[in-house]
Amino acid sequence: MRPEFCGLLAQDMRSRERPVRVRWAVCLLKPDALIFDLDGTLWDAAAASAVGWNRALAESGTPHRVDVAGIRSVSGTPFAQCVETLLPELGPPSEATLRSLDAGERAGIEAVGGVLYPGVAAGLRRLAGVYPLFLVSNCPDWYLEAFLDKDGLRECFTAWDCHGAAGESKPAMLRRLSERFGLTRGVYVGDTRGDQIAAEQAGMQFAHVTYGFGVAGAPDLVFAAFDELVAYYLAPSGFTD
Repeated sequence: MRPEFCGLLAQDMRSRERPVRVRWAVCLLKPDALIFDLDGTLWDAAAASAVGWNRALAESGTPHRVDVAGIRSVSGTPFAQCVETLLPELGPPSEATLRSLDAGERAGIEAVGGVLYPGVAAGLRRLAGVYPLFLVSNCPDWYLEAFLDKDGLRECFTAWDCHGAAGESKPAMLRRLSERFGLTRGVYVGDTRGDQIAAEQAGMQFAHVTYGFGVAGAPDLVFAAFDELVAYYLAPSGFTD
C-alpha cells in the first residue's frame, strides 16, 4: 500500500465516531430481497478516491484539489455530476478531464480499495443464506467490480447494476431489477436522501443506515450499525410470509 494512501486512510478512520442512535420500525411482511447501495452503506472509499483525483489533477497541471469530505458529499451521484459539483472552476468537464479523473480514481481504488464498515463482510454472508442480495449503485462499472472482488463478497450477491454499466438512473435500475427477478417486497438499503427517493420512486421500502455519508427524511427503518440491520432481518419469527 502506498504511504500517501495509508496516512490519509488512517487519519480519516480515527476521526469518525460511530453513531449510537437506533430507531426500529415494524414491517411485518418478510422482504423478498435486500438491495444495497455501495458508498456509505457497505464501504467507504472516499480517501482512496480523493488521493486518486488529486494525483490526476496534479499531473494535468490543475491547481484545484478535492478532499475526503467533498467526495463523501457527492456520494451516490453519477461521475460527471460529481466532477461538476466538486470542481466548478473547470466549467463543464471535458471528456479528457473525465477520463483523467476516472483513471486517477481507479488507480487509487485498485491500490487501496475501500474500507468495509464493521460487520459488513460477515453480515452479508449471513444475510445471503436467507435472502437474495443485490447491489445497485451510481458508480462506474469498474468501481463496482473492485468492491465485488474485495474479501470474496461477489458470491454473496445474486445480481448487481450500476450507472456506469446501465447508463440509467437509480430508480430505473431498481425497477428493472424488480421486474427481472419478480420482486414485490424489495428493501433498498442506503445512506442518503437520494437513495431514499430512488427507493420511493421504485416502490420499495427504504432502510437508512446512519453511519454513512448522508441523511434521510422519515425512512421506513433506521439502523446505526450494520450488525443491527443483520440482527433485524435475521430475527426468528420477526416477519410473516
